[in-house]
Amino acid sequence: MPEALDHRLFDCVQVNLAELADRRHGPGTHLALGRVLRFWPRPGADGLPTVEPTVDSQVAESADLLGLRVTRRARIAAVDQLGPGPGCYAVADAYHLPWVPYHRKEHLQHSFLVEPDGDGVAVVDGYHNDTQWGAARPGRWTLGRAELAEALPEGALAYDITATDRPAERTPLVQLADAGTYVAAYADFPDRVRALRGLTLQTWLLTRSRRLHAAALGTDTEAVRAHLAEWDALAKQVYLASRRVAAGRDEPRSVFGRLADCLAADHTAFDAATPPTESTVDSGEVPPAVRESVTSVIRTVLGAGPAEGDRTLGDIPGFSSFRMMEIVERLESDLGVEFAAEDLVPEKLTHVDGLCRAVLDAGGSR
Repeated sequence: MPEALDHRLFDCVQVNLAELADRRHGPGTHLALGRVLRFWPRPGADGLPTVEPTVDSQVAESADLLGLRVTRRARIAAVDQLGPGPGCYAVADAYHLPWVPYHRKEHLQHSFLVEPDGDGVAVVDGYHNDTQWGAARPGRWTLGRAELAEALPEGALAYDITATDRPAERTPLVQLADAGTYVAAYADFPDRVRALRGLTLQTWLLTRSRRLHAAALGTDTEAVRAHLAEWDALAKQVYLASRRVAAGRDEPRSVFGRLADCLAADHTAFDAATPPTESTVDSGEVPPAVRESVTSVIRTVLGAGPAEGDRTLGDIPGFSSFRMMEIVERLESDLGVEFAAEDLVPEKLTHVDGLCRAVLDAGGSR
C-alpha cells in the first residue's frame, strides 16, 4: 500500500513540493526526497554555518528528485502577478501569513500552494510543526484577493511547477562533510544567544532530514530508531539551552559534544547492526512531597498528569518541547530552585522521576 504523506518529515519548503508530487505521481512519491541525505554546511548569517539550503537550490533539487519541473520562476511584487493553479507554488515571509503561528512573530521563508477558489483563492499548506506560538498543521484556507495581498506585502517568490516522468527508484545517497568546523563554530561563537538560537533551527532541520531518510529507505531497525531518538533528544536539549541562555542562565556545554556524536553516528547508523543501549533515569528515593509538587505542575501546564505508575510525559496530549520548558520554568518559580544546566536534557525532563531528581539536585526538598 502506498505511503500516506507524513507531513512531519518535511521542512516548510519541502512539504508543499512533496504535496504536489503525490498529487501528480501518486501516494508515496514524496519519499523520493529522502533518498539523499547530506550534511554540507554553507556559510550563513553572522559567520555561522548552516545546513539550510537556499530556496532556489532546494526547489531545484527537490523537483528533480520528485519528478517535477519548474517552468516559471519569478520574484513577484503583487498578487496579480501570481497565477493560482494546480502547480502554483510560492515562498514568502511567514511573518505576514495569517494561517501559520509565525504570523506577526518571526520572519522566515515559508512555502504554500495557491489554487483558484471562486472569486478568491485557496491556500494549501502541508506544514506540520509545534512552535512556541502554537501548532502549525496541514490545511486549506480560503482567502479573498485582498486578504492574499495583505499576506504578501513584500511580494513572494513564485514558481509554476509541472510534472515530468514519475521519478525512478534511486540508489540511496549519503554525503557527509566533516563536522568539526561546524560544531566548533556554534560552540565558540561570541554571541551565545544568537548561537543557540541558530543551533535550535539547525538541529531541527538535521533531525527531520534523518527521519525522512529512514522513512525513504523503509529502515526501522533498533539501531536506527535509537539514532533518531538521540537526534530528537538533542534537538530538544538545544531548544532548552537556547531558552536558558536567552534568560541569562548557564549554558550546558555538553550539547556540542552530543551534536558531534550524532553527526559522527550518521556514518554508520543506517546499516548498524549493534543493538542500542537505552538511557534510563535514576528514580532513587524521591520524597512524596517533591513528587506531588512535580506532578501538580505537570497537571497545571498540560491539563492532565501522568496516570498512576506512568512516569513518562510523552504520551500526555499536548506535551511538547515548549510545554517541557514551561514545566521547568514553573517548577523553578514555584519551588525557588534553579536547575543545573547539565540537567536540562530531555532524558530527564520527559520523565516524572527525572524532573524530581533535577529538583532535588537543585536544592528543592519540599
